[in-house]
Amino acid sequence: MQMLDINKLRNAYNVIHRMSQNRHPFAEEELSLEVVQSAQVQEALADAAEVIAVYGKIMNLVSQSTSFKVAPKTPKAVKSSFVVEQDDLSRLQPMTEATNITKLVKYINDTFADKEMHNLTTVELGRWLENTGYLKLPEDGRNKIPTEKGSALGIVTEKRVRQATGEIYYINLYPQAAQQFIFANLPAVAEFLAKEKEEKLADA
Repeated sequence: MQMLDINKLRNAYNVIHRMSQNRHPFAEEELSLEVVQSAQVQEALADAAEVIAVYGKIMNLVSQSTSFKVAPKTPKAVKSSFVVEQDDLSRLQPMTEATNITKLVKYINDTFADKEMHNLTTVELGRWLENTGYLKLPEDGRNKIPTEKGSALGIVTEKRVRQATGEIYYINLYPQAAQQFIFANLPAVAEFLAKEKEEKLADA
């Protein structure tokens, strides 16, 4: 019998729990249809469904039920790593208004849409911004905030209130200068992610 992956179980809980509160599962933003339909969230939900199915089998809920069937998981196609050539950067134009990281990443992925290539995610871009000293985790460890270096670039943090719960959260906004900086450094972002992948494979 297939074993239950504890890490997938933990991730599945986090994704479902945050989405049940109308929260973006990977960023401190409101949940939207655009977010739900993103490849990153769809993949996380597929993993959550797999965890639930495996747990059901373990508890003899699936195998004994005639009305509850688990669809076979479609093998994932192996995609090439995210990459952007220097010559392609001219295709990106900063948005007039300051925008959040989710919309920024979606614009980048839409511009370089390629079914064979892994899409950039908000988590990956956030890690690069943190690694290069533009974002940091505060003491409470929740939402990344701009460092002095990030603030000098124009990144600002705004307080928002969730309509559904009244909960206060914070969101980073990237004005034109910050957007242009990120666009210009996308090759460096791709290189950073490739190095991360190599190190992960080496440790496996």
